[in-house]
Amino acid sequence: MLSSKHIGAEESLHQPGSVIHWVLVNDGTVQWPHGTTLRLVSGPVLATPIMEVPSAAPGQTLEVDLELDVKAEGHAAYALVTPCGQPFGEILQFHVEKKDVKTLQWTLANMSNVSWPADACCQLFYNTPGFAKLPSDIDIPQEVPGGLTVEMEVPVLLPEQSGHFKAMWAIFSPSVPTFGEILIAEFEVSDFLFMSFASSETQSETQSSPTPCSPRPISAEHLMHQHIFVGNQEVVYPEEMERNGFVSLGKISGAGSWILQMILRNDGTMAWEDCALTCCFGSGFGCSRLGNVEAEPGEAVQLCVELTVETPGTSAWVLSFGGMCFGPVFIAEVV
Repeated sequence: MLSSKHIGAEESLHQPGSVIHWVLVNDGTVQWPHGTTLRLVSGPVLATPIMEVPSAAPGQTLEVDLELDVKAEGHAAYALVTPCGQPFGEILQFHVEKKDVKTLQWTLANMSNVSWPADACCQLFYNTPGFAKLPSDIDIPQEVPGGLTVEMEVPVLLPEQSGHFKAMWAIFSPSVPTFGEILIAEFEVSDFLFMSFASSETQSETQSSPTPCSPRPISAEHLMHQHIFVGNQEVVYPEEMERNGFVSLGKISGAGSWILQMILRNDGTMAWEDCALTCCFGSGFGCSRLGNVEAEPGEAVQLCVELTVETPGTSAWVLSFGGMCFGPVFIAEVV
């Protein structure tokens, strides 16, 4: 029996000029005949209508790249076809639609005198609802020597609705807990009159004055915080920790335990119900999650967090509700 099946992630929506990558497997009982082609069977001509493919034995996989025309738009379907014109296997369908895509750019600098860890990686840990189709993992250069800088670019699909959107990626190393940084992209969507991108490594950012916007449905405002130390710890607030979208909880010197008190205000239009202060980066210094954070619109609440540190590092927390995060990112460093 002649057959084929597409394996891997389904990506049915594509941009004009992009490349569709299919992995096909011969899940039948006989080899595909020589002269088999991948052909357009329905829809407009959005790419090469006929492409010859190699013969594949049962169980063998085959990778196919289909380059879309830069002006392509519409819905099409392809199928494998024998030399005598008989289609077989799974129908491969896709849709091409032009969307607003922007490129996030960061310049990262290794400010130390040693190379970055070989297992350094970058993963998405925060994005507001509606800001979807973001890369969960970003490839970063490995073992960058001290003193060098590298460029990073990430294409993102902009939301179609107006509002305030934010996404954050954490650079970290499983083998070196003290290594890490946070990359942030944040903008207001109102015909894209305001957009800013910040790189925490270089403090390079492009920014114009924000336009007034209506209150966000679920939001949080930081009013104040204080550290209550029981030992010889001290806290300072260096300028490099002041970043757009973050609230610096300071750089704390000395290991031990202490209490962090924060006062937050619900400056949105929705009540906080069963929200939590959740660690999104680092160890959390003993606090991975503080639940039962509730407040009506306009109401302020006080949070008391007990923190314990044995080794230096950086941690960050956000308010979370269900599967979403909101408000600023609270970041603290212990040295």
